[in-house]
This record gives sequence, C-alpha cells and structure tokens, in this order.
Amino acid sequence: MGTTLLCLSREERRQFARWFYAHESEILDPQPDEEISPDLKTEILRRREEALAHPELLEPWGDTTEKLRAQLNEIRLQKTPAR
Repeated sequence: MGTTLLCLSREERRQFARWFYAHESEILDPQPDEEISPDLKTEILRRREEALAHPELLEPWGDTTEKLRAQLNEIRLQKTPAR
C-alpha cells in the first residue's frame, strides 16, 4: 500500500492524509452498525402484520423483473419523440 500512495501526486497525498486523519477514529475503531430507528422498526412490523393478516394482497416475486422491464419500456416509449 505504501508504494501505491507514493504513486499519488504530492497534492493527492495531502488530500488523502487530511481525509485519513478526519476519519481515523472510524477506520481504527469502527463502531457497530447503529440499530434502525424506532419509527422504521414500527413501520416494518406494521407491514409484516398487514402481510400476515392479508396474504392475498401480496404479489409473487416470480415475474417482477419482467414487470419492471415492461414498465420501464413503457416510460421510455412515452419519452421518446415521434419521428
């Protein structure tokens, strides 16, 4: 890695050094990922309960890619000017 840093210009090494020292604590002493917010957790649980209570509202994932492609093609065609 030291050789890679030496390949940088003097100014690029200065920029890297500033960045490194600004983020040193994150690099050398990383903190565990923070938990999700209480609001997000509440929303996830609400949606889970809704899905369990009404499975008929759920859509299968099997043809999701094809549906998305069709929707994107439709949008693309609407934006393409007629020739």
